[in-house]
Amino acid sequence: MNTMSVSAARPLRFQDREQQCEILFRSHGPYYHLCTPGEATLALFEDEADFRFAMNLVAYCKSRVPGVHVITFVIMRTHLHLVFSGAPEAAAAWFALFRKHLMRYYQSTGRVRDLKGFQASVLPIDNLAFLRNTIAYVNRNGYVAHPEYSPYSYPWGANRFYFNPDAQARWDRLFRDLRVMDQRALFRCHDVDYPGDAVVVDGFISPMSFCDIAFGERLFRDSRHYFYQVSRNVEAYQDIAKLLGDSVIYTDDELFLVVRQLCRDRYGTARPESLSMDAKMDLARELHFEYKASGKQVQRLLRLEERTVAALGW
Repeated sequence: MNTMSVSAARPLRFQDREQQCEILFRSHGPYYHLCTPGEATLALFEDEADFRFAMNLVAYCKSRVPGVHVITFVIMRTHLHLVFSGAPEAAAAWFALFRKHLMRYYQSTGRVRDLKGFQASVLPIDNLAFLRNTIAYVNRNGYVAHPEYSPYSYPWGANRFYFNPDAQARWDRLFRDLRVMDQRALFRCHDVDYPGDAVVVDGFISPMSFCDIAFGERLFRDSRHYFYQVSRNVEAYQDIAKLLGDSVIYTDDELFLVVRQLCRDRYGTARPESLSMDAKMDLARELHFEYKASGKQVQRLLRLEERTVAALGW
């Protein structure tokens, strides 16, 4: 009796996987992060109909402006983020078209909007680590601002499709199967020249049809690496937020890691409850002003009384 041994493929070493990611990064690009100001803009999107239109508008503008290779994006109530490879001139054209159709949408719904403050900054991304951090920063934006969501459930962006085969496989129908009036309703215009094989899900064009999710995933060593970046790389996101002039929100779990690290570095202990009151007050101020922690978060993390935190006058 002949037997044939089958040896399982050996998993790639850390260095090999990292090298593959670096080669992929260098084979494309240049990379950029397009973002609009959040704090300087009134609410752009007020209800689900607004967000669905915005999702479709991202897809529509991508189809009309060549040279913008979308890796990920997120739509927030007051602003948006887009990570892409291509030319900044193409991104400027993409945003101009987005802004133009957004204004038309407001007019069609009988609303007046001043979009003077709705301008885009296009920031270069020059290395793999920064690109990974930016993708993770964008993909976590929705759920940290809205605790009722997770990175896999915030619906207005490409975030929930990353390393999520169930979301990637979902579809309701193809664009070509819609009636012309329904195609026009998606984009709020008569121009329905759009790829017929695009997937429609939950009332909008699926990001799987116009975002290169597979490319974005391959920039990380594996799904565990990606999830770590999304959920734990707190310091990197603070740096990005400062660069953008953005407000970044941290969960209690993330701030707890920050507190432990600050305690180790400055006081030689990982237990904030063992610190003196003066040390706790110093940490409280840093958490509030540097990490945007709320008074309630500071109270919970440092185990302070409510009146003590209230006396700080925030």
